[in-house]
This record gives sequence, structure tokens and C-alpha cells, in this order.
Amino acid sequence: MKKWKKSVMVMMALGLMTGLAGCGGAKETTGNVSALEQAEPSALAAYIVENTVFKDSISQVDGEIFYSLYNLSEEIAPEAVLYSSTGATAEEVAVIQAADGKVEDVLQACEDRIQAQKEGFENYVPGELDKLSDPILESYGNTVILVVCDDKEAAKKLLDGYGAQEL
Repeated sequence: MKKWKKSVMVMMALGLMTGLAGCGGAKETTGNVSALEQAEPSALAAYIVENTVFKDSISQVDGEIFYSLYNLSEEIAPEAVLYSSTGATAEEVAVIQAADGKVEDVLQACEDRIQAQKEGFENYVPGELDKLSDPILESYGNTVILVVCDDKEAAKKLLDGYGAQEL
């Protein structure tokens, strides 16, 4: 009986040590925030565009045009992807990787872009002002995301679920 108890105790100790060993080592990406922080801007932007309903057709914009529209430089935003509508709507998706310590600068550039869009659409298509007044503008680590669309709640759910397939 004592041998049996001792064997059970040894097996339990080995099981516990094996379980604890699995907790160490390299950090794993867990949770939505981590997935958004570590996402490649081009992949994340494409994911948002492919899974969001837009009224207008939306296509990727050249990098030079992005930097001009957002009044940013590659030193502040080394990687950025912008999808924009034809101009008939204010719909837009921007995923921007800010340089270390430059997230606030990128957020301000996004707010300035939104303001410029409001001024542009005010007399052109006033119906677009609603979505421009309440866009998704969030940062996750150095990743800044701007989404201007009609169904903000659906886009927000999409972001909330990003990376879940990898967990």
C-alpha cells in the first residue's frame, strides 16, 4: 500500500512539474489586444476591409498618398496601410505602425485627417458627417487603427474578435 501511495505521489509531482514547465519559456500571444499589437498592418487592414460592409468601393492607397493625406513621415510611422473610398463617401481604413514614442503623434494625425474629412464632406455629402463624428480610432501598443464606416458596432466586434482563430 505504501509503494502504491508513493507511486501516486511521484506521478502527481511529475505531472505538476510538467504542467509548470509548460508555463515558462517564450511569451505567447494571447488575447485580442496582443494580436492587435503584433499584427502586420497590411494583414490587419486587409482583414478589416474584407470583413466590413462599405457603401462605396474601397481600395488600397499608395504609401506616398497616405503620408501626404495624414501629414506623417516614415520616421513617425514606419509602416502604414490606407484603404479609402472613391471619394463619394468618407469610408476609410488606416492601420498605422507608429515608431516608439510616436503613438500620440499618429493619433493626432488621424484626428486631423478626420477633421479635414468633416470639412470636405460638410457641404459635399453632409450625410457622411455622422460616421466621421464617431469613427473607430484606437491604439494597441504602437498600432493605431482608424475605421470610418456606417456600421461601427460591427467593425468594433470584428476588431474585438481579431486573432481569436489563432488562440
